[in-house]
Amino acid sequence: MHGLIFAGLRAYSFERLGSDAAERLWAGHSYDPTKAYEDEDFLARLEALRATTGDSADELQRAFGVFTGQTTFAALYPDYYGANDGTLPFLLGVEEQIHTVVRATIHGSRPPKLHVVALGTGGVLVSYTSERGLCRLLEGLVHGVARHYGEAVVVEEIQCMREGDPGCVYSVLQAAA
Repeated sequence: MHGLIFAGLRAYSFERLGSDAAERLWAGHSYDPTKAYEDEDFLARLEALRATTGDSADELQRAFGVFTGQTTFAALYPDYYGANDGTLPFLLGVEEQIHTVVRATIHGSRPPKLHVVALGTGGVLVSYTSERGLCRLLEGLVHGVARHYGEAVVVEEIQCMREGDPGCVYSVLQAAA
């Protein structure tokens, strides 16, 4: 798991829990945002946060995704966010512009595979495959990106790897204003 995801989770922990509780949660755990780490490390940090909040795993992944898409990634990738004028163009380029670069520059990094295609002018179809199965995190990221752009989207899951499908597929449509 990319260290940037750990940075996002840490920032979310401080936002969600406050400084004292977050410091306790992260005591003895530090991650370099320029390196990759074992998935188990991330899942352990996510579970520790989940146990502290009492949220379900799906609720926590979604909320963390919203926060990260709206704030953490926007701060880390301001040029990419600035180069796009909304959620749909952002999603159409994320695999090529972000994930491909991460794979090439961070040894051991394995971002999920995204395949995004336009559905006319008002939506996209997102195919997500990853052995991690963090589909709710992806949903949250999409909503967080939309919030960053001041937009609302409707995300509908068409198929899910956790239900035995080979990957997850979502339609993402601009919500009516």
